[in-house]
Amino acid sequence: MSLASHNLYENSTPYELIEPSGVLSTVDARYEALSDRAVRVSGSTFRKSERYTIKLEGAELAGYQSIIVGAVRDPVILRQFDSWLAGLEKACRERIRAVFGEDIEEKYKFHVRVFGKNAAMGPLEPETAIGHELGLLFQVTARTQELATALMKSVGHMAVHYPVPEWSGLITSIAYPYSPAEIARGASYRFNLNHVVEPASPLEMFKIDYETVR
Repeated sequence: MSLASHNLYENSTPYELIEPSGVLSTVDARYEALSDRAVRVSGSTFRKSERYTIKLEGAELAGYQSIIVGAVRDPVILRQFDSWLAGLEKACRERIRAVFGEDIEEKYKFHVRVFGKNAAMGPLEPETAIGHELGLLFQVTARTQELATALMKSVGHMAVHYPVPEWSGLITSIAYPYSPAEIARGASYRFNLNHVVEPASPLEMFKIDYETVR
């Protein structure tokens, strides 16, 4: 099972595995356990490609991040969670704009991930039920760590006291496990390249230097 499931790793289909010199087809492959550690694979075929290709990936600095981890258990908030969170995100952006100026918009990104509601699959999640509590991960990415932390301090203060219509006065809506709530994550990177290269020869992109060590 582990050998067959490996065909899903970074592949769009488990039946056609694209390699530099061709495509490995596992449509008719058979996997037979010979022992607890040995597997016989048979029936797969290889179609050689007319061109030799290399997959090229790249990453770049996205900025510096600060995060806040929190949890919401109030059933009044959970009953209207989507509208509450949308209002909270809007209020946080407005607070940041009021404190740091209109030009701050191009200097940071703000995102909230909800654990217990679509955190893994997003809009593709088929299960819509919410449990008795939800975990929140607030994330600010900015050009410097100092700016990210400063922005997150504003988010943290706004988030913990953001009300719902049923409550009046100053409330505490989110439980923070750490004090201070904001945590500096440091540099954050993102993929910026996913490309197929056609080298003149299979070794063109992989230079090898040999040295004799005495």
